[in-house]
Order: sequence, then structure tokens, then C-alpha cells
Amino acid sequence: MSVLVQQQAESSLGRAQVPAQRAWDALSQHGLPPSPRNYELLHTFFSGANPPLSECLGPCLAPGALLTEEQASAFYDTCIAGASTEASVLEGAGRLAEAAGALAERVAGGREALAGYGETLSHWSGRLVARPTADELMTALVALISETEAAQARNRLLEVQLAASAEHIGTLHRDLVEARRAAATDALTGLANRTTFDRFLRESVARTRADTGSTFSLILLDIDHFKGLNDRHGHRFGDQVLRLVGRLLSDKTTDRDLAARYGGEEFAIVLGEAGIGTGVALAQEICGRLRAQRLVKRGTGDVVGQVTISAGVAQCRPGEAARDVIERADRALYEAKRTGRDRVCPTPKAAVA
Repeated sequence: MSVLVQQQAESSLGRAQVPAQRAWDALSQHGLPPSPRNYELLHTFFSGANPPLSECLGPCLAPGALLTEEQASAFYDTCIAGASTEASVLEGAGRLAEAAGALAERVAGGREALAGYGETLSHWSGRLVARPTADELMTALVALISETEAAQARNRLLEVQLAASAEHIGTLHRDLVEARRAAATDALTGLANRTTFDRFLRESVARTRADTGSTFSLILLDIDHFKGLNDRHGHRFGDQVLRLVGRLLSDKTTDRDLAARYGGEEFAIVLGEAGIGTGVALAQEICGRLRAQRLVKRGTGDVVGQVTISAGVAQCRPGEAARDVIERADRALYEAKRTGRDRVCPTPKAAVA
């Protein structure tokens, strides 16, 4: 294509786009649905290619006048759908119709936002098969270009919005996960906090009531002479000990169990589907591992004496409440403290069902 021909084509296309913009403005001004029929009606009017339409439609588009959906439909049927077409460039029309049809197939089944674009393509694909005139072919070309550019703009905006929304949603999700984790976790030890423990214990009790074959054991642990450790070595060392105990408990529990910081220097473990024997064995293992630790103060490197822990264990009885299990485990813990510390005491065997 020569430069002159290209310039002429671009100039023609530019002039043809003016009616397209005026058609969109009129649709908005009169509150008409942006359907293919309404768009073609108004585009044809503003292009001046259909004198009968200009005569009928002109008064309805005058300043202060109103064009209704019923009027638009009637004008379309009379002046456009019922008008005879002239012979024109059938090869170009066929290629354009084929392209519009192919695009319509691609758009079909796509996002809801592109439904109007697909309707326009289908509309013009059907009309271009019926031997259009050159003016009608130009109208179709401009309409398809305008609709395609509008669809591309909507898609670009949609992609940007979706990307921003996805990032925002991802951030919200991470924040929510972190907030839920923080609300359920003791910040110092990383174990479950007291609120989470209370809920888990109630749920465990409820399961034993619903299923008489189900059971669990509760271990309450308390670091021996913890106040003295804080007084002699400082709270930073006390926190170091608490974190160490937290790691020991976390390492020895599974997904069906719960290890929690019960309060201060007290800890708790709910052992799912475990009898009192299993609970006692685990508590003894934890006591032994802590006793064997060689504790060094961070910062100074000073070696600290042995740190020990005491534990009481109770197995849930059928039908009892969560507070009853805690009370019996607490009594067993008190007995471990009373009889020398650094040991594990179970509830009396006679008290276990």
C-alpha cells in the first residue's frame, strides 16, 4: 500500500470513527441499552448513509427530545432491517464476516464482561453475509474496530483490577492467617495459648461423651522453682527456659494432641486417644530430657544449674466435665511438687475408669 493510499485510508477511518463516538454518546444520553441493534441504528444515523432513517430518527434526537427503546426498535425494523441492500465488495464482506464469526466463537463462553462484545460480533457476522453495501461494510468495520478497542480496554483494565485484587486478597489472607495464628498462640513459646487450650479440651471432652470408646489424657506441668530462677538469673534467662520447655513439648506431641502454655511457668498437654499410662510415660520423658539439658545463659555464656519440671497426669472419665479433668490433673501435679519435685504423679488408679 502506497503512502498516499494509506493516508487516505487512515483519513477515511478517522472520519468514520466520529459517528461511532456520537452513537455511543447518544446511547448514554437517552438511556438506551448498548445492544448491537441500537448501536447500528444510531451509527447509521450519524454517518448519514440512510436518508429515510435520518428523516424518521432526526426529531427524536433533537435537543430536549427523547428516544425510547420501542421507537428505536421500530426505526431499526423499518429503515435498516427492511431496507434492500446493494451489491458491494463481497470478498471483503465475506472475510470480515468470517473474522467476526471466528472472534464470536472465541468470545462465546468467555467472561461475562465480554458478553456484549460477543453479541456485537455475532450480529455483524450475520449481517455481512447478506451482500452489504460499501457504506454498510464501512459501518460494520468501524463498529467492529470500536467494539474491539473497547473490549481490549476493558480486558486490560480487568486484568489490572484482577491482579490488584488478587494481590490485595492474598495480603488479606496472609494477614488473616497470621492474626488467627497469633490469637491462638503464645508469643513467647510458640505453643497454643490458654484460650486455645480451653477450647481444645472442651472439644475433647465432647468427643468422649459422644463416643464412649474415645478417651484422652491431660498432663499439667510446672517448672520447679521458676521464681528463684528469675530472681537469680534474670527474666531473659527465665524466658529462655520457657522457650526450651515449649520446644520439648512441641517435639513430643502429634497433630491429634495439643501442647499449650497454661499460664506463667505452667504448661499442659492434651493427649488424644491416650490412656493414663501413655500420659505418664510421656511426662516422664519430658522431665528426663529437661533434667539432662546443659543450660547456658545467652550473652554471658555462664553455665546454669539443672532445671527441672514436675507433672501431674489424669485420664478423662466418661461423662465428666473439662474442669473435673483439670482439677484431678492439678491435684496430681500438687502431689508431685509436695513429694520432692522433678517427678510425675498420676491420679490414683482407683480413680481411673
